[in-house]
Amino acid sequence: MLAQPNRRKYSTVIAATTLAAIGGLWSWRSLSISTKNFVRPSEQKTLPSLTLSGHKGWVYAVAMSPDGKTLASSSYDGVIKIWNLTNGKLLHTINAHADAIESLAMSPDGKILASGSWDNRIKLWNIANGSPLQTLEGHTDDVKAIAISSDGKILASGSYDGVIKIWNLNTGSVEGSFQHSAPVTSLVLSKDGEMLASGGKNGQIKTWQLNTGRQLHSLAAHKNTIWALAFSPDGKTLASGSQDRKVKLWQMDTGQLQCTLEGHDKAVLSVAFSPDSKTLASSSYDKNIHLWELDTEELLETFTDHSKAVWSVKFNPDGQTLASGSADGTIKLWSVSDFSSNDLQNTTSPSIVKEEAEIISVSEITDIAELEELNQKLYDQIDQSWRQTPIWYEDLVFEVKVNGDGAIASLEPMNEPAQYYSQYTPLPKLLNSANSEVTSQKQSFAIFRVVMTPTGVLEVSPWGGWLK
Repeated sequence: MLAQPNRRKYSTVIAATTLAAIGGLWSWRSLSISTKNFVRPSEQKTLPSLTLSGHKGWVYAVAMSPDGKTLASSSYDGVIKIWNLTNGKLLHTINAHADAIESLAMSPDGKILASGSWDNRIKLWNIANGSPLQTLEGHTDDVKAIAISSDGKILASGSYDGVIKIWNLNTGSVEGSFQHSAPVTSLVLSKDGEMLASGGKNGQIKTWQLNTGRQLHSLAAHKNTIWALAFSPDGKTLASGSQDRKVKLWQMDTGQLQCTLEGHDKAVLSVAFSPDSKTLASSSYDKNIHLWELDTEELLETFTDHSKAVWSVKFNPDGQTLASGSADGTIKLWSVSDFSSNDLQNTTSPSIVKEEAEIISVSEITDIAELEELNQKLYDQIDQSWRQTPIWYEDLVFEVKVNGDGAIASLEPMNEPAQYYSQYTPLPKLLNSANSEVTSQKQSFAIFRVVMTPTGVLEVSPWGGWLK
């Protein structure tokens, strides 16, 4: 048995599973034949036009003013920052909430900023000077998403308590509420103010007619948590992004699925339509931002400059710039005016696809002794680095891939607590320190399930079962 440190208890299962493949597995970049909407973007890396730094915690949300000159960002540490986008200067820093701020919304006149926090509160701020205006209280759990109507009269909020509230911004009173079938994890209002859509932890989307409160659709949309929703500016389409790594587009007149966009290899955290409804941006825990052309349902470009999960993306009003907020603590501005369907013409040749597939193919580890050794190596890495007392209240579940040397090659939180608390575990640092070791592009990998419990128990077990 393993020695048990005094501070915590541990349990471990000496087992592993490998990538199940015949002749190797391709990563998402390999252009799977079954995914017609994924094409490989150009080789030249696109760099951001501006990077804003200053947050000490994860940047969860960004919001743009109607004139595109001001940006607000919020972070895990409860801080809001207001930026001048014409010169990149920081205008205000607001110690806004006692807990993480996961959602922001600006009024259509650009004068008021609303923030929703895990402290169960919504607060309104004067953007010009950063002063507080009002606090809206009524939710009994984390406020996950907020939206302000295009006329600036109402604010909608969705909470982990499963309730959606409609607030009168003039009086601060609740004018109505809707009950989602699960904790609310995303919410959006249509531009005309007639429809509201909410996404839940159970993978369901519900839409309502706002003025009557009548439910329009209840969609079994995804297999897992819906982190992101966005209405197209013309109100005809709803985009959803989920923990299941997919982006889906829905026809609002019928509630039917229009298409599924696949390309991210981890949870999709944010989606945003361009003002002309022709382009969709999606961001993910995989650190990447995808630009999709909706007429062709094909990938235009991938932005890869963030070093951690990208929690939020927003287009500026003229559609020329995309803003992104990331767990790496930065906000980046991207010029998107140069991308069109013409950029796809040189990306789909069979020779390019074949070359990419050959480069990223991986092989299966089947030797039992090697599997047991890798399991032990992974356990020991985490065990030696994890010395703090857990601050979470539910199990954290991670999918961890290691190479043949035992170095961590990839990490993905597989439940919501793991999304939030991964930065308090040693796993991200172990991944970063292993990056220099994972250099060979043809390697063998095994996948493990890592569970960290609130009582301090560490479990390392096979993800898909013991190999026979």
